[in-house]
Parts: sequence; C-alpha cells; structure tokens
Amino acid sequence: MTRAASAPARRGPRTAPENVVAAAFSCFARRGYRRVALEQIAGEAGISRAALYLHFRDKEDIFRAVSSQVHESAQAAAEAAAAGPGGVVERIEAALAAKHGKFFAIVRGSPHVAELVEDQNRLCGDITETYRKRFQRLLRRVLEEADARGEIDLAGAGVGAAEAAELFVAGARGVGMAGAQPLRPGAYRRRVARLVRVLAAGLRARMND
Repeated sequence: MTRAASAPARRGPRTAPENVVAAAFSCFARRGYRRVALEQIAGEAGISRAALYLHFRDKEDIFRAVSSQVHESAQAAAEAAAAGPGGVVERIEAALAAKHGKFFAIVRGSPHVAELVEDQNRLCGDITETYRKRFQRLLRRVLEEADARGEIDLAGAGVGAAEAAELFVAGARGVGMAGAQPLRPGAYRRRVARLVRVLAAGLRARMND
C-alpha cells in the first residue's frame, strides 16, 4: 500500500462498515498493519472505538475485510477485462494486469511492503486462495472458449485449460517482483504482455497485430 494508494472506488454512499474499511485501508497504507491501533482507524472513520466494535471484532477482522474488498475489486476488474474486445492474448493479458496489477500498485513503494505482504499471507491466506481459484476459473473459461473457436489448440499443446490457466496465473505473479520490491505498474504490464505472448505461442494462439 502506498501513501498515494486509494481504496477501491464504490458508487453511492458508504455504509458504516464500508467507511471503517476505507479508513483502515488508509491507515494500513501509511503505517503498516502492526503500527495501527484501533483508535486510529476509528478516528480516521470519524467514529468512536465503541462504534467500531459494532461491526468488527478486532483489528485482524478489519484487516481481513480490507483484504476481501481489495480482492473483490481486483476480481471484478479482471472479469470486465476478460469480457472485453480482442483475442485470447489481449483478453488474458488485460485480465492478468487488472488482477495482479492492482496489488502491485497498492504495495509499490511502501516502506511497509514486506510487513504488509507477510501479514496478508499470515492473516488472509484463505481469502487469497479463494480469489486465486476464482481467477483461475475465469481464465479457464477464456481459454476453453478460445479453444472452441480454434484460436488456440490446447490438445495439440498437450495441456488442459485448467493447467494452462494455472501456468498463466503463476507466471504473472512471478514476473511481478524485481528483487524484494514489486515492479511499478507500467513495468509489470510490459512483463505480463511478454509472458502471455510466450505462453500463448505454445498454445498455438493466433495473435492479433
């Protein structure tokens, strides 16, 4: 989470829990998870600590709510990208950039990036796994549809749609890191584009110029 990062946009007025989640997002972005107290989140949300407890059990509960909201926003963006124009290469590239690029944009440049990633894995591993599976199912559908259109040849490449989707997801996560720091969003998109074209070539995709 960066100082400039903002919580995923939402149309219409926020509910009280959504307001707390947005406030917590800002607090975690500035200070990391471990340095934030419930009083700070409540103050950012403009409510008392007692009112905060009406919606959340503790700080971990709030952190998990933030994680869920960020994941859901990224998933929605990926689904929209996958349904967009272009062939299988363009749609997978856009979906991967929408899904993983959001996370790299959030954590890029934060002095607490290592801590936030560690706490995300420690406290929200089940949330991450749920959305990872949802995203892989999305890519699997895109690949199956492309295969049915003759745009790619999964059987000829000796791979199933589920396995191919898993390879795309694993590869996109892997190319997102440059040493200990996530890549900048623009650099990430360029590396994802190269990755997708290499993998798609193995699936005999006909790439658009």
